[in-house]
Amino acid sequence: MALLDFTEGDLISPDKVASTLLTTKKEIGETMGIPGPSLSRKERIKSPATQRTLRYLVEVLIAVKPLVGNFIMAYAWFRSEPLVGFGGRTPDRVVKDGEFDALRAHIQRRIEGGYA
Repeated sequence: MALLDFTEGDLISPDKVASTLLTTKKEIGETMGIPGPSLSRKERIKSPATQRTLRYLVEVLIAVKPLVGNFIMAYAWFRSEPLVGFGGRTPDRVVKDGEFDALRAHIQRRIEGGYA
């Protein structure tokens, strides 16, 4: 699956993300720090902040999937794996703290066989 598989029109669809991860939009919102209405109301789904946060999640899941096997395991990793290079914070906490680019670089190093 690619980013396009999570979209409807020009937007990342919270429904498609939730369906792929076998979870709810509410749970995704709690994980990503997105208020509930932002994933339910059409006008809020379109907001740049909501779309940016959903994109971060989807990009991480796509990148990690080959390392862990599937999207559900990638989501579990995202929510629970303490990362030594980030002071033991989990990937979701790293993203919430505004360090998506650093997380992306970390994942890329791992994919290329480097150390974290």
